[in-house]
Amino acid sequence: MREHFVGRTPRLTGYLCGITLGLACLVAGAEATRLVLVGSLSTPAFVGYVAIGAVSGLFLSFVTGYLNGSILASWLAGFVPAAGRLGKPLADGLLFEAGLTLVGALGAGIMLGTVGFVIAVEKHRWDARTASLPDPASRGDLLVLVIISGALGGALFATPALSYAISSGL
Repeated sequence: MREHFVGRTPRLTGYLCGITLGLACLVAGAEATRLVLVGSLSTPAFVGYVAIGAVSGLFLSFVTGYLNGSILASWLAGFVPAAGRLGKPLADGLLFEAGLTLVGALGAGIMLGTVGFVIAVEKHRWDARTASLPDPASRGDLLVLVIISGALGGALFATPALSYAISSGL
């Protein structure tokens, strides 16, 4: 199971994690800048923005999962578009809200990255039939990873909502 967390080459996992964290910081800063300069988006533009982000996150998490077999790198690749959620609290200068939004964005990134990782493992399994590739994660291991990811991602994603509910007395 360890090899599915750290990947086939842990050094590459470290590089991929660093690159994706840098990209996430860039996305958060770009979103904060967009909010300051342009303001809010219309509903259709916002939906398109979210769709592009989700597809980009799936693609990034698929590529990192396929290249290295690391769910950790896939989680952080899924976090890249979710980091855009940090734009509003960063633009408003609300540090506590930015921390809660960060936790929720990490949860969303974990869930998005897990989907990309599952697709990568299944693609790897398909490609291993005709090429000499290392063994992909077994379906049992993949199920365990999905359960862990769902629990961790769901807990992180729900944390901001629970915090707001508790602070408002609901």
